[in-house]
Formats: sequence, structure tokens, C-alpha cells
Amino acid sequence: MKNGLLNRLSLAVLPGLASVLIRLIAVTMRIRYVNAEGYGKLADSGKNAIGAFWHGRLLMMPYAYRGKKGVTILVSTHRDGELIARTIKRFGIHSVRGSTTRGWMEGFKGLMRAARAGRDIAITPDGPKGPARRAQLGVIQLARATGLPIIPVTFSASKKKTFSSWDSFMMPYPFSRGVFIYGDPLHVDRGAGAVELEEARSKLERSLNDITERADNFFDSR
Repeated sequence: MKNGLLNRLSLAVLPGLASVLIRLIAVTMRIRYVNAEGYGKLADSGKNAIGAFWHGRLLMMPYAYRGKKGVTILVSTHRDGELIARTIKRFGIHSVRGSTTRGWMEGFKGLMRAARAGRDIAITPDGPKGPARRAQLGVIQLARATGLPIIPVTFSASKKKTFSSWDSFMMPYPFSRGVFIYGDPLHVDRGAGAVELEEARSKLERSLNDITERADNFFDSR
């Protein structure tokens, strides 16, 4: 009973504190957006997309969204997922529940419904438990089913704390410099077979790892 009460209290309090922390960090940072032109053209033309980013770069992602129709993200069915869902709701971001390890089909259906309703969708292709920076096929299958392009995106900062969690979760320090870097849109043909899906998965993984490495080194010579 005591543990249940503590869980309810944490779910009631922590999302609010987390959202305030994220906003405070963002308002003190100088943030740049790099290679956002491809994504910007899609958003300006009213076309939808699938955002894809590594789980460890989740914290500042509410500020990566440049669309106009609203975004729905897949979060896990675990307790940590509930904390994330309640936190991002405070930024106007919807969520559906599911993961590669539990409830994937329900999550997939939820994202499909969001896409049919005209919303952008987002996913962490290595979540919720990894392996870190290893893209799973789910986001590729989602792109094939919806016909929407995948936009890889990452974030880093000049000063940051990297935690020793499975995903090397990164939190930028206030008053540091930040950068969002976007990869080129990735399209998956609706008729893609197993070979093409694996090629697309590998391409997305390389793109995310390349832009993440670039972001982490972005301020080294600046």
C-alpha cells in the first residue's frame, strides 16, 4: 500500500517538475537548428512526417518539433513510460502506449490512427530498453504502412551530463549552447520487402548515429 501511494504521488508530482525543468533549461540555452531545411519544407507544405530520435536524447525533443498539426509519440507501457507521457502532455504532445517488447501492436495501431487523423508521429527506434542506438524495424514498418517520410533528429549541448543508464541519457546544463541536427528525410516504399526494409533500417541507424556524433562534437571547435 505504501509503495502504491508513493507511485501515485510520483506520477502526480514528477511530470510537472520535469516539464518546468525542461522549460527552464530551454529558456536559458542558445539553441541552433542544423540541416532543418528538408523537414521545414515538409512542415511548411502541410505534409506529415515520422520523427525518429534515440531514446537517450529524449529530454529536449519537444523543442525539435516544427510541424503545425500536432505530434503523437509512442511511449512504453512501463511506469517510466507513464512519467514520460504525463510530462510531454504538458507540451501539447499526445502519446500512445506500446514498445518493441510489450504492446507493440497496440502502439502501432495507435500511431496509425494518429497518422490517419492528420497528426505527425514520433518514435524512439531503440526504445524502451535497447540495445542503445540500434534501430528496430518497427519505425520502418510504420513508414511503409503510412507512406510518411522518416525525419532523423538528434540533440546535444556544449555542456551536459551523460548518465550511466542503458541509453546514456543526456541532460544539457542550463546556460549552455544546444543544437538540433536533422538528417535527410528517409522514404520507405509501400511495396518494400524484407531486404528493402532491412536496408532502410540500416540507413536510418547510420543516419541517427552520424548526426548524433556530429552533434556531440558540434561545439568542440566553437
